[in-house]
Amino acid sequence: MGNHEQHQHFIVPAKYYISTYIALLVLTVLTVVVAQFHFGAANLLVAMVVAVAKAALVVFIFMGMKWESGFNRVAFLGSLFFLLLFFIFAFSDLLLRGYRAPVEAQQFGIKSPVKLVKPGESAGH
Repeated sequence: MGNHEQHQHFIVPAKYYISTYIALLVLTVLTVVVAQFHFGAANLLVAMVVAVAKAALVVFIFMGMKWESGFNRVAFLGSLFFLLLFFIFAFSDLLLRGYRAPVEAQQFGIKSPVKLVKPGESAGH
């Protein structure tokens, strides 16, 4: 038979999993604490920073991306690039709506014909 390359897989020490688990618990508590405060326009930014930190821990430690190389790393970075590209297009659309068509930037006070139905009440007329 031919020469087969031996691929060694990195065995992640338990201390990485335990410390990552604790960090995820702390970040989850931080998510709940942050949700109790109003940061104005930065609400989304603060929430996304905490969420990205948790996602990064999961991807790099639990999924082992920290120790990957080659195609897996290229595929992961490529997917992040296209996600970033998607966000750039979406946010540029939102931010430039008033510039392209001023009527799209206006908010209209349209009163909804939908009526609130409390539990136990009939939705009929």
